[in-house]
Amino acid sequence: HAAGTSMSTFSALVSPPRAVGCGVRITASARRKVSGKRATVRTSASDDASGSSASVRIFSGSSKEMLFGAQQNMLGLLESPSTDDDAITASIAELSTLNPTAAPAKDAKLVGKWRLAWSQQQESSNFFQKLFADIASDNFQIINEDNTLENLVLLGPLTVSAKAPIAAVSETRTEVRISTVDVSIAGNTVWSKTLTPKPGKGAGWVEQLYLDDEMRISRGNKGSLFIHTREGGGGNKKQKPNQGTTGQSATALVKL
Repeated sequence: HAAGTSMSTFSALVSPPRAVGCGVRITASARRKVSGKRATVRTSASDDASGSSASVRIFSGSSKEMLFGAQQNMLGLLESPSTDDDAITASIAELSTLNPTAAPAKDAKLVGKWRLAWSQQQESSNFFQKLFADIASDNFQIINEDNTLENLVLLGPLTVSAKAPIAAVSETRTEVRISTVDVSIAGNTVWSKTLTPKPGKGAGWVEQLYLDDEMRISRGNKGSLFIHTREGGGGNKKQKPNQGTTGQSATALVKL
């Protein structure tokens, strides 16, 4: 969720996405459980010099078909029984180039309740941010119309809430300043803290890499990557490929 000096208290949105088969591996924590129909595997290929096998989902034709294919690739990866972080980061890179929302930080689709589906954290990320990303299945970010945000973690009787004012500082960047953190057990507040901005320390920020009706991909100022899916629907889940520029294709590698 929201990142930053104070924002790193929780999940915000890891180093730039890399393609399958690239250099240094980043330690990742991953969460997932997303509903969505998988794209059909149409061929197979090798994803690196070692020749290890990988499934390749290919959608070609119009630009909208290409976007639809890339979306299905990601949903298939997120709902897979095993997590392939390399394939997911490659899919993030692909979707980022196909973002259907021109100014995601200012778009009304940003508003809503978003469930954390997957994250990849930098070593410098807050300990609790990484812990909750690993163990809490109910990990949400709620973005409100009044330019406020709440990071909400539900773990049995434990509830952790961090609230912040937010502001779009560019077409893709959201500034976040965590202002309050509350911890409750069985509905009773057991710890609360109000955070005051420190001189010389600015707000954290979240770069919105991709946004559609049902999925949001973002990166925080500490480099952590986050994939959220909209809770409760409300978007166009029955979206189908349509017309557009032809002659392109979308692919994603999934290790077998």
